[in-house]
Amino acid sequence: MPALYAFVLGGGVLALVGWAAWTLSGGFTVDRAGPDTPYRHAMDALLRGDRDEALLAFTETVRIDTDNADAYIHLGNLLRERGEAGRAFHIHRELTVRPGQTLAQQRAAREGLVLDLIALHRPEEAVEEAETLLELDPKDGRALRILLRAHEAARDWEGAFEVRSELARANGERANEALASYRSAIGESYLRAGKIREAEKHLRGALRLERNHPAALLRLGDIYYDRARPERAVVLWKGLARTHPERANLVLERLETAYFERGRFSEMAQTYEEMLARNPRDARIMVALARMHIKKGDLLEASRALGEALEIEPESLSARLLLVDVHRRRGDLSHALDEVEALLKRFQSTERFSCPACGTASDEYWTRCPACSAWSTVA
Repeated sequence: MPALYAFVLGGGVLALVGWAAWTLSGGFTVDRAGPDTPYRHAMDALLRGDRDEALLAFTETVRIDTDNADAYIHLGNLLRERGEAGRAFHIHRELTVRPGQTLAQQRAAREGLVLDLIALHRPEEAVEEAETLLELDPKDGRALRILLRAHEAARDWEGAFEVRSELARANGERANEALASYRSAIGESYLRAGKIREAEKHLRGALRLERNHPAALLRLGDIYYDRARPERAVVLWKGLARTHPERANLVLERLETAYFERGRFSEMAQTYEEMLARNPRDARIMVALARMHIKKGDLLEASRALGEALEIEPESLSARLLLVDVHRRRGDLSHALDEVEALLKRFQSTERFSCPACGTASDEYWTRCPACSAWSTVA
């Protein structure tokens, strides 16, 4: 009897172990995969990056299941992405007042609503909605970033600065470079409005955050120059060229004017040579050096500098036109080049800058595009 008991008990243990292993390996679930619903199909398409297929599947989902809030949220976002921000806005706005949603769904719906309003060019309303979103969880980093986007869309740089500062505190980062960029953007907006003192205050603030912030060095130099303090302006402009050699072209004409007004040709030549030492492949500096030689009457040196500029950048229109002028000054083909001189005056205008986001051209360099507010790239 004890042997039989042991046999039965042992067999029971083995059966239990086998059942457990079978269950953990899949068991009954192997043949019970979830149904291939339109919502599941939509999520799969979204993960694959097939936005068109996802849009169709989410549309079918909400047709047969009007309570699927997640499907509505995704549907609205996809509609906004394809340029139908108005339809997206109506979907997300309705979701913000629909009862019975989870906190995550409330956040997602209101986040979509903010982005819809930005796309609809209603940034002030976007800021209000973003602030409401942040109230759901004041420590939510994603909500802070959405609020930052809304402030930027509204061109409220001071509000953007405060939110970016809050993000830095929340993430335990200094973010001095980013904050300096916002300070410069604020200063430039005041500068365009003719509010020089306010502009100077914020530009100085940018330099306190980042010692060699390029836009602040450039604009403060402009302010000092307009105040008849060219020497201080030159120090700032040279500082920009020294610390950001890839942006030295921003100060070339400024330095040229300041040096020529004071008749300091030797200092000007030294400055250009220093710039070339840091960035020897910048044809624009060679062209500026050639202009200096032309004003000094040294046409041979000007011709040499322009030849080097064209070796670096054969398509440089300014270098080729200036070289034509040098030949004319030296008496070569004088009659034929009289007409070219007229063209030269036309093309020797201030360098134009183009926004990488919207393509808006400007004679002036700005930290943020005045048209679409995109950050500038290296000029």
